[in-house]
Amino acid sequence: MRLPTPVERASQAAEREAPPRIPVTDQRLIRITAVAALAGALLSALLLTSVNPSVDPIAGLAASLAFGCTLALATAPILLVESYRRHPGQWRGRRRRALRRSFALGAIVGGYSAFRVVGFGSPSGLLIAVLIAAVIEAALTRADDDSV
Repeated sequence: MRLPTPVERASQAAEREAPPRIPVTDQRLIRITAVAALAGALLSALLLTSVNPSVDPIAGLAASLAFGCTLALATAPILLVESYRRHPGQWRGRRRRALRRSFALGAIVGGYSAFRVVGFGSPSGLLIAVLIAAVIEAALTRADDDSV
């Protein structure tokens, strides 16, 4: 078995195409949401350590909603980068899908936390919300993929 020469290896490497880059607008969105997530994490940490929800339920609601927003902002760039890594070259609907999924996750977690602060909510309610969100996301993703 003959090993390729350095010249042959260089020509083979040049023949391979580099994967498509993430568009500039999506790079900007990734950076903005990541910085906003860091700021939200600081705000959430400040609120969660300084608020007693049993004494001040309004501040507890604000803390839980800030936590949900932070989670949504932190998840969006992760989902967007991961979708580009897994499916390079498929640009259609990627940004909308990543933002929709991160918003759904933040809404479920923040909403469940807010319900728990107020005194409502149970783990079975959380499970039902997750199942409903999964069905809605599957339907919307299917509609995105099959649309003309």
